[in-house]
Amino acid sequence: MKKVIGLFLVILISTATVFAQGGNRQGKEGDPSKRSEKMIEDLKLDDKQAAEFRKVEADFREQMKKERESVKEDREKMREKMIAMRTEKDAQIKKILTDEQYKQYQEKQKKADSSRKKGHGRK
Repeated sequence: MKKVIGLFLVILISTATVFAQGGNRQGKEGDPSKRSEKMIEDLKLDDKQAAEFRKVEADFREQMKKERESVKEDREKMREKMIAMRTEKDAQIKKILTDEQYKQYQEKQKKADSSRKKGHGRK
């Protein structure tokens, strides 16, 4: 009987530990401002570029939030709108960055998109 109770306690503690570790799923990569700062650092943007990049990112996040609220039910319409907004954002970012920086930016975006498609993005 003591062995059964002991085994039960070990399983209970193990389960609690696993769930406790998964508590904050968003983490560092989920915070948009941290992702923007990491991108600024990785692309080695100067102060002017960084300020413009932050503004474009902030405007995009605000616009996305408004769109999500306005198009809650029609997912296909929302998807089309989001694609158009991302295309516009990329065009604005291209104006800010040098050709080499924009190439790096696109590579990072493709990598992030592929991990989201594999299920490693938002949870």
